[in-house]
Amino acid sequence: MVAPRWVWRGEAEEATQTLAAALADAGVRPPALLARLLWNRGLREGASALAFLRPTLAHGLRSPLLLKDMDVAARRLADALANGERVAVYGDYDVDGVTGAAQMVLFLRELGADPLMHVSNRFREGYGLHAGAIRALADAGARVLVTADCGTANVDELALAGSLGLDVIVCDHHHAPTTRPPALAVLNPLRADCEFPFKGLSGAGVVFYLLMGLRMELRARGHTALPDLRRYLDLVALGTVADVVPLREENRVLVAHGLRALDGTSRPGLQAIKEAAVVERASVRSIGFRIAPRLNAGGRLADAQRAVDVLVTSDAEQARALAAELECCNAERRAIEEAMVAEAVRLVGDRSGRSIVVANDGWHQGVVGIVAARLAERFHRPALVIALDGVIGRGSGRSVRGVDLHGAVSECRAHLETFGGHRQAVGFSLRRECVDALEASFEDAIVRTVRPADTEPLLALDAEVTLSSLTPALAEALVALEPHGPGNPEPVFLARDVRVVSARSVGDPSRPHLRLRLSHDGRTVPAIAFGRGNQAVAVGDRLDIAFTPRLSRWQGVDRLEIEVVDLRECTAPAESAQLSENVQELQIP
Repeated sequence: MVAPRWVWRGEAEEATQTLAAALADAGVRPPALLARLLWNRGLREGASALAFLRPTLAHGLRSPLLLKDMDVAARRLADALANGERVAVYGDYDVDGVTGAAQMVLFLRELGADPLMHVSNRFREGYGLHAGAIRALADAGARVLVTADCGTANVDELALAGSLGLDVIVCDHHHAPTTRPPALAVLNPLRADCEFPFKGLSGAGVVFYLLMGLRMELRARGHTALPDLRRYLDLVALGTVADVVPLREENRVLVAHGLRALDGTSRPGLQAIKEAAVVERASVRSIGFRIAPRLNAGGRLADAQRAVDVLVTSDAEQARALAAELECCNAERRAIEEAMVAEAVRLVGDRSGRSIVVANDGWHQGVVGIVAARLAERFHRPALVIALDGVIGRGSGRSVRGVDLHGAVSECRAHLETFGGHRQAVGFSLRRECVDALEASFEDAIVRTVRPADTEPLLALDAEVTLSSLTPALAEALVALEPHGPGNPEPVFLARDVRVVSARSVGDPSRPHLRLRLSHDGRTVPAIAFGRGNQAVAVGDRLDIAFTPRLSRWQGVDRLEIEVVDLRECTAPAESAQLSENVQELQIP
């Protein structure tokens, strides 16, 4: 792992005083520290800060009609329901796509329809719309086709659908072409002519907005017994968190309420998956590390259809069986991933370039995206990983801070058969003989367009505190900032000259954690540093630590502990002063 440079996030304390006063007047405690944290996240006015701390469905979601083509899409679906026309739903194979497809299927069923459903097969069809699947849906009687998390870039397939008599409603959030795709409606906040102010919706979020628009249209036509959209927020939260989109504005509202819905979900499939994943309380972390990998596993190794099936079934026995299948797929995925990561690290070796491109025969194309993410994290370079099979290679890429991966890969399009994605992740295919040319072209694109300083790993610190100032009440107050994720990072605090009272390695020997007790300013607290069990830390060492405080429950009692994000030897006074002088505002990713 590349050690990050520590920098301050945000402004000096004086800049937040007015905001702190507004929070105090509204009863927010502790106002000064929360004001600093909110200011660091770009929330500078009292009204916006309070709306952030208290997200509501009534005031936090803009009108669906702001999405271009929403009126057309809602009217067409309402007409189809009124006329008994068959609607088909076409979802992508990742969590964002399957949760979007599940929403649409369940909503239409609640309205009395019997929708057809198709989920992209990663191996037979690849990402996006497939001509054969479109023909099959048209032959089965579909007259309206709704996509979930795909379709924007499928110009030829959309034209085919139109020629077969299908009215297509695209729900997507990937980069939109400059010319409008040939569909009846294209719901995508990234369209140049779309006036929806927030551009960070997930595919599942766009589908949810279509449900909002359809519900408005049906109500305007006199329908009264309509589905309760709040019951769909568990699926929206899953897709939004899994797709790693910014947890700001609409996404913050949807996920905050969606996590509560996930905790109380009545869906047998989600209950079974939560049980298998040992998830007692829904959180961004439990979705990202426990639930989403299981939903993704089917599409990575076999067929994503079972992921949609487990979400839409009302049969508890079937739900448990499907969850068990996904559990097996996830265990197999982990084993394949570890072997591929080890081989990919060997192939990277001591390469000194500013990007990574690795390819190999026999790699599983369903796992290349995870491996790319692991390489990007380990080497802090944008990484492309390619699974070769005969004359064709299928690859996936993941980015790092400061790199627009979609932009960089688009400069290499001459060497690719297909590609698509966004700033942080891309998927592509190419011919075997083009791998070396892609590697050279990708490195050139990164060198020409990205400054080395823009990709330097940074750890942003919010404020300096003493461990004696930490209390369970403070940790509880910080919960108001959740859910955390891109665009709303967890608070990270700095404590200097902390003494190690005890240190031991715990957990899986292949990637152990470091369990500590730390003393500072007359206070001793328990701490955990995940993945650092092999780090040389001894009793009596004096450290500077970057950490996040947490509440953990033990035998019915809440206790404070800290999660150490990074640590280093205690800095000399001159170095401490330099860190303080280098206060700078970081752009929230």
